[in-house]
Amino acid sequence: MSTTEKSGEEIVTYSELLEQIDDEEAELDRERALYGNCDTDTCTYSQGYVKRQALFVCITCYKNGNEQFAGVCAACAYHCHQNHEVNELYTRRFFRCDCGNSKFPNQPCKICPNKDPENTANKYDDNFRGLYCTCKRPYPDKESPTDEDTMLQCMICEDWFHSQHLGVPLPMEENESDQMDMICQTCVNKHPFLSHYDESRAVTAPPVENNAVASSTPLCLLNSNSGNVNSNELHTIFLRDGWRKRLCRCNQCCKLYDDVNLTVVFNDDDAVQEYEKQALAKSENLDGDKLLADSLKGLDHVKKLEVLQGINDFKKSLGDFLRGKANGDGVLTAGDVTTFFAGLQEKRKEQQRTTFMPPDSCKF
Repeated sequence: MSTTEKSGEEIVTYSELLEQIDDEEAELDRERALYGNCDTDTCTYSQGYVKRQALFVCITCYKNGNEQFAGVCAACAYHCHQNHEVNELYTRRFFRCDCGNSKFPNQPCKICPNKDPENTANKYDDNFRGLYCTCKRPYPDKESPTDEDTMLQCMICEDWFHSQHLGVPLPMEENESDQMDMICQTCVNKHPFLSHYDESRAVTAPPVENNAVASSTPLCLLNSNSGNVNSNELHTIFLRDGWRKRLCRCNQCCKLYDDVNLTVVFNDDDAVQEYEKQALAKSENLDGDKLLADSLKGLDHVKKLEVLQGINDFKKSLGDFLRGKANGDGVLTAGDVTTFFAGLQEKRKEQQRTTFMPPDSCKF
């Protein structure tokens, strides 16, 4: 955070402070979206090949165990690989925890030790040895000549790509790429029909909930709305929210999805956004709220109300204070902070003088 000097007192602009607060809140939301569905005390191995879960790679064990590709669940990353170099892969679909199996000859699983030697249905790529994108570089890349290191995940192969290595520019609107699904060029080349759904081609039909059952012989939207795509035109594509509802559901296309093992990928509940939505819902009463609830257990009902009211008052007062600074000189000084807290104390004293508070022994 940059600082300047004014009258010998260290100051910081309101916009800089607010930007830092926003960044911290965004990071917290990201963590809640990833870990809200996780049980950090129970290995997911017994659940089999989990539909979608947060997945981690232990680089320390990879280097010390004959360099075998392996992935571990959140609980094993926390309990079995503490003090190791662990990479986060965000989420992966249909993966079973490898911790402690034959891929970890020197690292038994502390939570679920009796596992099969190998999970034969797991799929691995270079991400499992700490390399990403077409450039096969680590993330973060300490040798990168630029600070531009934005990574996007392909929703088909689930590899991560640097934005500058996608072969196409990101959507122009600010943050729009975060609201879209990306399919890398390799996957589009492997499944050329996906290019018909490229937002820039504008050849897809309006959202169709039940196209496959709309009639006994539904028309193929691809054949009726788009021509053949030249192989030279295949490139990374971006798909806007709701694109799954615009997929053709005719018998021919449904068979195609099934033949190339993409049927599950095209279901709404497979979307990372749906996983994050469920995770955020589960985490609403956890984290800070849970810690606060635990700390209030020893207090009676009246004291709890006082503490909670105090927290709400503080949050409101802080918001009003920062907005006032933004509309004023735009800088925050140590004197401002002292004045702010003095005002809170005075407000509290005024409430005690004017508000009846029942004695501690009062029972509601």
